[in-house]
Formats: sequence, structure tokens, C-alpha cells
Amino acid sequence: MNNERHLEQIKNDIKIITTNKLSVLQSKLLFMGITYEIILRKDLFPQNEDLKKFINNIYIENFEDKIPFRDYLYDSRTMLGARIQKKILSDLSYEQITTMVNKIYNLLPSKDIKKISRSKKSENMDKEVVEWMNFIRNKGLNNHELL
Repeated sequence: MNNERHLEQIKNDIKIITTNKLSVLQSKLLFMGITYEIILRKDLFPQNEDLKKFINNIYIENFEDKIPFRDYLYDSRTMLGARIQKKILSDLSYEQITTMVNKIYNLLPSKDIKKISRSKKSENMDKEVVEWMNFIRNKGLNNHELL
């Protein structure tokens, strides 16, 4: 079962942060949650390594120390998310968060990224392998060039 929210829902929630409907602390907490959700999305960042540029450009430049995270943090999305949440809570002002929200809002695609299901991929690969094997077998039986 797919529990991911649509990107439109995330974009709507992220825009709430910049309104006057939430307190500063509530805005910071919502931003932390949305950040964590974005980090976990494999449709946005298929490989953990893909997160580096995004994290450096959006988050690291706004943290007090501006020191990029070490590579081992990118091995685990949950560890990376926890570290970023800790830094958001301790380092960022409301103004920095609103600036970051606008950048993220503009970077996120408007529509969900379509995924090719594993079963569809497997079916295509199986079909291609069978066709290739049949070609080799037929060519090998009819023509001894491959032997």
C-alpha cells in the first residue's frame, strides 16, 4: 500500500508555513515534518546520493556553521532527516525558514512523478531476456557461428 501524499498536498502544506495561521514554533515544527517527508520520498530522490545537492543548497547554507554533512549521513535517510530536524530546531529563525520554504516550493514538481512499478519492470526484463535467449538458441542451432 502506498501511503505517500501527493506533491500538491505537500506544496499546499508548505505554503501554510508562510501564512499568519501558525505560531513561529508551529511553523518550525511543520517545516521539520515536511522536510523529513521530502527526504524520505524516493520518487523525488531515487538514490540517497541524490539528496546531497538539495540538502547543501537549501539547508546547509542556512545553518549557522554551514559545514556540509559527512557522507555517512547520506547512507540512511532516517539519520539524515533526524540530523536536519535537529539543526532546524536549533539553528534556524522564522525568516530563514520562510526563505527556504519559498525555494523548496519552487523546486518541487507540481505533479507526482510517475513510477514504473517493479512488476512492470520485471515483466519487460523477463520478456527481453526470453527473446534474447530464443534468438541465441535459434541462431546457434541454425548457424554454428556462435559455437
